[in-house]
Amino acid sequence: MKSIVDQSHDFLKDVLHKGAICIDATLGWGKDTDFFLKNNVRKVYGFEIQQVVFEQTVSNIKDSHFVPVFDGHQNMDAYVKEEVDAIIFNFGYCPGFDSQVKTNPKTSLEAIEKALYLLKKKGRMALVIYPHEEGREESKAIEMYLKKLDSHAFYIEKRTQLNHDHSPYLIGIEKLK
Repeated sequence: MKSIVDQSHDFLKDVLHKGAICIDATLGWGKDTDFFLKNNVRKVYGFEIQQVVFEQTVSNIKDSHFVPVFDGHQNMDAYVKEEVDAIIFNFGYCPGFDSQVKTNPKTSLEAIEKALYLLKKKGRMALVIYPHEEGREESKAIEMYLKKLDSHAFYIEKRTQLNHDHSPYLIGIEKLK
């Protein structure tokens, strides 16, 4: 069985093409950005707030289609001025770095709302959620927000492991109109 991150990539792959604009809303070590770039997209914006992680990842990704942004994902609308085909978030903290720096409900919800606005019709967004102890509040807030969205405007699905309470899970969103 594929990991949740691999499943998120599978979900997004159908909307990737040579002209695609993408956002890696939680850049970290750049795994999702690499996925987008390997699919020959036109542009990938990558948002990161931890300077050491940002600098190391930017130095490792040598691609003119990559637009690194040292800022929080809740500010994406200040940098992205075009419709977007695919967006990915990995909520929680950057693995292998400071686990005290993590996403939080307030800025995550603000970022999701802005991302939904930027997403083009038939565009897709993947939310990879890690409901660790502190992340449970964030995951509940995200789900409560998404449940209120118009089902005629957004198709939203959830993929989870039923027999493991705190396993990572995927919420896939497609903008219908």
